[in-house]
Amino acid sequence: MSKKGIDVSSNNGAVIWECVKNAGYEFAIIRLGYGNDESRQDDSQFIRNVNECERLGIPYGVYLYSYALNLSEAMSEVSHALRLLKHIGSNFKYGVWFDMEDADNYKKRHGMPSNDMLVNICYTFCENIEKAGYYTGIYASLSWLNNQLNNSKLDRFDKWVAQWNTKCTYNKIYSIWQHTDKEYIGGNKFDADYLIRDFATGTVVKKEKSVDELAQEVINGLHGNGEARKQSLGSKYKEVQNRVNQLIASKKTSAVYYTIQRGDTLSGIAKKYSTTVNQLVNWNNIVNPNLIYPNQRIRVK
Repeated sequence: MSKKGIDVSSNNGAVIWECVKNAGYEFAIIRLGYGNDESRQDDSQFIRNVNECERLGIPYGVYLYSYALNLSEAMSEVSHALRLLKHIGSNFKYGVWFDMEDADNYKKRHGMPSNDMLVNICYTFCENIEKAGYYTGIYASLSWLNNQLNNSKLDRFDKWVAQWNTKCTYNKIYSIWQHTDKEYIGGNKFDADYLIRDFATGTVVKKEKSVDELAQEVINGLHGNGEARKQSLGSKYKEVQNRVNQLIASKKTSAVYYTIQRGDTLSGIAKKYSTTVNQLVNWNNIVNPNLIYPNQRIRVK
């Protein structure tokens, strides 16, 4: 085992990080929060834990506990993580992990998603965190990894395996093994981990995204609206927003129009331009799809 560490959340209270470091623990995985992007669901100790690890030079990663039941909620969890990741510092070296389990039976009580949906929730979170420039992976128990999440679609993402045992028997690639929930440091109990594969390289550090990349994320809905968008983009807000407006304007100017001829129907026009009647109605504010007139100019692309 190359390194030993702990993972922490507000459930551990105010961790005495000097004790952790003095006891020989070499890294930590810190909870960001849980569930949807609501500040009340931020981990109350997250900022303190990050600041203490920065102060003492303890390398760390972070994780978000998932309550997502569908892909919309998974995207909200992406936004939750990205909002809090702005607080990380130079000692952030061990990635962003997606905690997929059902420790409090929330999923079971609210309709456990199918295995396919659970896989897609994990994929959606990790793919979008990866696109934002972070190293990412999935935390789950050995049982969940071998059953609910056993899908090749997730193989490209790293794994953090929870198996409270004397050895880890997961048969795919993984980097961290949570081997116990009963590690005592200074009389306090922690989850403890081994770093099995040292992936702590520059690839896990946040990279600076271009204005065009950020603008496309805004168009895709990743940074929210109004004040939420301003907070998410920070000092780049005006520059990115200007680029968003340019991109939207360019799409408008590239629109294609058609002048209706006698005998035309919306369904025929839609087929000709590989679109749908509903799209033509929405683009052109047509009240009655069955009433169109010769020489009427409409947008078709």
